[in-house]
Amino acid sequence: MTSAPFTKKFTDISTLDYFQFVFRCDRCSAGVWSEKYKFNTERFDPPPRGHARALLWMRQHDEAYERANVEARSVFNICPVCGRRVCDSCFHVTSGTVTDICVDCKRARKKPPRRKLFQFRRPKLRRKGGEAHVVPCYTKV
Repeated sequence: MTSAPFTKKFTDISTLDYFQFVFRCDRCSAGVWSEKYKFNTERFDPPPRGHARALLWMRQHDEAYERANVEARSVFNICPVCGRRVCDSCFHVTSGTVTDICVDCKRARKKPPRRKLFQFRRPKLRRKGGEAHVVPCYTKV
């Protein structure tokens, strides 16, 4: 039984002669190609044909896929905040801290909360001479 692909975006570009896979970054879709694994029938004399060859191809395909999946684990970083598998260019590494996160999560954390520059209070009523004037009051926060 084969395991799930390490990244969400993955392509199998295997042929009848070799096995190869492309794993893509969950953020920017940059592709990382796995090593080419040759379909090997040299152990058999004569080489298998028909159904036996197809079964052998499927077994070697699954083995090559597992090796490629292990390769992908060493290339991609897992963001601890959102859980996406991202390439090195989409991963923000800070020296000396534990907050290595993807670029999108860093941007989301970096935005300061919007704060009010002024707060409106109830207007004051002032009397000058015999007339009443309403004076709005804004205080700086």
